[in-house]
Order: sequence, then structure tokens, then C-alpha cells
Amino acid sequence: MQGLQVIMRNAFSVPQSVAVPENTHVAQGKRVADGRLYALDLARFIAMMFMMQGHVIDALVSRSEMSVADFPWNIWHFIRGFTAPIFLMVSGAVHAFATKRNEDGSVRADVLQKRIRWAFTIIGIGYILTFPASRVWDLPFVSHEGWRNFLSVNILQLTGATMLLFTLVIAGTKSVAQMGKRGLATAGALLVLTPVMQVLPGIEHLPLWLRAYLNDATGSIFPMFPFSGYLFVGLYVGSKLAAQPKEQRDEYLQHTSWRYGIVITAIGLVVQYALKAAGVPESMTDGPMSVPLFVWRVGVVLMVFSAAVWVLNHTWHLRNWYSLFGTKSLWIYIIHLLILFGTPWTSSIGRVYYHSFSAPVSIAIALGIVATTLVCAWLFDLYSKQSWASRWRNPLMYSAYAALILTLLV
Repeated sequence: MQGLQVIMRNAFSVPQSVAVPENTHVAQGKRVADGRLYALDLARFIAMMFMMQGHVIDALVSRSEMSVADFPWNIWHFIRGFTAPIFLMVSGAVHAFATKRNEDGSVRADVLQKRIRWAFTIIGIGYILTFPASRVWDLPFVSHEGWRNFLSVNILQLTGATMLLFTLVIAGTKSVAQMGKRGLATAGALLVLTPVMQVLPGIEHLPLWLRAYLNDATGSIFPMFPFSGYLFVGLYVGSKLAAQPKEQRDEYLQHTSWRYGIVITAIGLVVQYALKAAGVPESMTDGPMSVPLFVWRVGVVLMVFSAAVWVLNHTWHLRNWYSLFGTKSLWIYIIHLLILFGTPWTSSIGRVYYHSFSAPVSIAIALGIVATTLVCAWLFDLYSKQSWASRWRNPLMYSAYAALILTLLV
């Protein structure tokens, strides 16, 4: 569990399970937009690729060969820091389009209910993947360190908790524009409260599971302060995109986001440097809860969005693959962790050979795990789109629940 803590023929030309919109085509080198933001799918797919290779290499490379303070590992470590911000900002932007409304502009009740159910589902999966014992009867014997690792917040728990907050934020909105403004205000509030959560008197007396969501003192990789803010900044970005005609959204994203990105990045870096020069503790300038680090990462992600549109324009024929893998991010996350670390009941290479391989061997294994994960995600998508798959969905789901409960009890 230690590593887990540290979250065919013509088959690969066009995904068979991704419908190609009739009004989306390439003609004389030009493309007609169908309204889907494939560039955001691409950005999320890139983030998932970096996340997968990062987990594998970090788990397998011997520490005698890896030092994130030295080249090239410092560059690798720097890039890894953008995987969660990209993923969360894309998720926020997508929600600006996916949140359905009634005729009066209010958010539909079934949408809110679905978001809440999905939030608790994601949180539950996050805890199951890091369950600290083989059976529930063994929980009284789990050490304090074991509970600390189990309750530390990973990206799934962060996403679920942020989704609950997102539901509260959007519940009373009457338009996408209002939702975006509330998202930006929420992100600002989270940033203002981030330093407070590091020094708030009495916070150490709160239950361990709750403290894990508030700051990184318990070992959480992704506390809500400030990481939830990325999703709400993305929500604001999505609201601005939604205000554009669908045929102009990619152009707007490409030509606007890099300009704002440069300014925001510069502001964040200047503030970070000024705080360091003033002797502010490193935890507030470079740590996971650093506000200036958050700010300039937002700027970089905006520039990534702009670059994603440029890449999309040159790889338009791959857009449906970007969409497929971008929308299967949860499955990709779960599958690659199961391959790498196994389950709470079975071990895999990431546990058995933790920090035991050379860099070239680890990179080769990472390529294999990434490829296997993508193929599994594609096969799952292919299966789910079959006409007969819906008949098996509930039986398979309930069977999985039963197997999990049996495993936890026996």
C-alpha cells in the first residue's frame, strides 16, 4: 500500500464506439466544428498519460538512480505537478456544458442528484483502492500510520469532495454565466482560506479523516485547499467558452487562453519569488498548499489549453481517440493502478518490486502498463456501446458489489 499512496483490423484508425457527428468533417484541409471541445479532451488525455507514467516510474525506479533535485528528474517532477491541475480544470470546464437546466434557467434536480451520487461513488472507490486491511475484522489492528495513509486524500477523494461543493455552488444559479462567476468566486475563497487551513487554531483536534481534506499535514497529496480551486477556475473558463458560438470556441480558446496564461503565470512567479525573498516558509511558497504556486500553475494550464488546440488542428483525424480516452479518465486511473499495485488483497509489480528497477527498465514497464491500460479502456468502451451490454450492466454491477462485500468479510 505504500506505493499506492504516493492516486484488429482497422481498429486503431477510428474508434468504433465513438460516434462521429454528421456535421463534423474535413474538407479541403478545413474542419467544421460540431461544438465538442476536442482540445479539452486532448488536454485531459495528455494529463492522464503523464499521470500513468509518473505513477509507474515513481514506484519502480531505484532511489539510488532518482533524485528530483537533479536533471533530468527535476524536469520530470516539474511536469508531473501539472497533471492534477490540467485534469481538474478540464473537468470544471466540461461541467459548464454538461450541467443541464430547466426552462427557467435553474439546474435540473436530477442533474444535482446525479452529481451527488457520482461524488460519493468516486470517494468510495478512492477509499476502496487504499483499504488498509484484507478484511473488515482486521481493522482494529491497523496501525496509526496505516490509518493515516488510508485517510490521506488522493485525486479520487478530492474530485468527489469537490463535486459535492460544486453541487452546492451551482444549485441556485440561473445561467451558465452566473455559474461561472460563482465558480471564480469560490476558487478565490478557497485560495484565501488555504493559508488559514495551515495555521487554524484547533484544527489538529478535528477527526483525522476531516483534517485530510483541509490541509497536507496528515499526508494528503491533494487537500481541497487549494486543489479544489482548479475545478472552479475551469468552470469559469468553461462558462466563457459556452458564451462563444460553437464554431468559434476552439479559436477563442487558442488565441485567448495563452495571453491570460502568460500574465497569470508571471503574477504567480513574481509573488512566489517575493515571498521567498521575504523569508516566508517553504510550505507556503513551494508546497502543495502554496497559493502563488496554484496561481502560476493555472496560467501554465491555460497555455496548455491553447497548445492543445494547435495540436488538435494538426491531428484532427485523431479527435475521436482524444474524446474516447479523455472521457474514460476514471477507468484509466483505476485500471493502471490495479495493474501497477494490485488490490488490497493481491500484490502486483509496484509493491513486490517497489523502488527496485533501473530507469530504462522502469520506463519500459511504464510503456507496457500505459499501453495495456489504454487497450483495456478501449475494450470497455467498445463493450459498453453494444446493444446487449445494457442487459448485463446491473447483474455485473451487483455481482461486483457482492464480490467486494464477500472479500471484505471472509
